[in-house]
Formats: sequence, structure tokens, C-alpha cells
Amino acid sequence: MTICISNPFILASASPRRQELLQSVGLKFKTIPAHVNEEYIAGENPREHVKRLALDKALAIAHKYPDAWVLGADTIVVIDGMILGKPKNKSQAQKMLEKLSGREHKVFTGFTLAQVASKVSKTKVIQSAVRFKTISPEEMEWYISCDEPYDKAGGYAVQGKGAYFIKAIRGSYTNVIGLPLCEVLKELKSLATIHFRGQ
Repeated sequence: MTICISNPFILASASPRRQELLQSVGLKFKTIPAHVNEEYIAGENPREHVKRLALDKALAIAHKYPDAWVLGADTIVVIDGMILGKPKNKSQAQKMLEKLSGREHKVFTGFTLAQVASKVSKTKVIQSAVRFKTISPEEMEWYISCDEPYDKAGGYAVQGKGAYFIKAIRGSYTNVIGLPLCEVLKELKSLATIHFRGQ
């Protein structure tokens, strides 16, 4: 089965996880990362934050390619009202994982589909809840000593070694990876942009 798309499709992200998810369903696309300021604005809640960044990323590329459908996305991990970014070193990774250990946190992804030529822009925010096991000091040292935590929001990868820490997920699994695939494809279908064909 293939998924046919009516116009050029661009992913405005350098995330290998998002690329892999789109490739997994057979979508053809180009990757053109959008470079926008991702700093948090004071008073912004998590939903507003990912919604704003997804829109900014999509429009930054959509204006350069007006006939293309552009997908922009942003994912954050939130616990106790605090947004956990990507740890830069072992100390930061450990602090993040200590905060997540034995508790439930939320993952928010905002995504925007935009096409300038048709003046269409749709933005949605998807939320998932993730519960961690209690992480022992030995497990903590094992994990922060590998490369995995350091380009991931919250310092872990649900599709990698970090899966060991996850007791339960409520909501979209692919959202926790970085793109709620079901919802993105549903939106593309509603826009009459994609068509599913059998062999």
C-alpha cells in the first residue's frame, strides 16, 4: 500500500525521529529544517508554547515554497509545570531523570500543516501521559553514560533504551517519539491532500 500526496510535502524539522515516522507509512517528503527562536515566553503554558513554535516553523518554510504542504512540529516534556529541554551533559540528564523517576509526566506535541497558496493553516496540540518506573542509581549511570539522552526532550528516548523506564503510556505513542502520526495523517486526509492506494 502507498500513500499518494497531491502536492510537494516538506517536513520543517531536522528530527530523525519525525523523518522515520513519516517514512514508516510510505510518505514521500523533503526535509527543510526551520530555524526559529524556540525560547519560552513568560506566561506561556505548554500548549501555547508548542502551538506557537509549530506554526512558526511551518510558516517559515511555507512562505518559501507556497505550493507545498509544510509540516512544522514541536515536542516538549512537562513535569510539575516545568518544561524539560534537551540535556547538554550528564549532570543535566541525571537531574531530569531523577525528576521523572517513579512519576507520571506529560508530553505535548504541537503540529501545523500549512500551504500558503491555498491560505490554509491548521494547528493541533496532542498530549500524552508517560509513567516511569523508579530508576535505581545503577540504572541511572548506565543510561546517562550512553549517547541516547542528549538530543531528546526530557533526556530519554521511548523508542530506544529509555523504553526500559516506561511503565505505561496514555495517549499517542508516536507523540512521545515526537510526532502524533495518527492525527497528522487524519489532518492530511481531511485536507484532501493524501490518498491511500493498495498494491
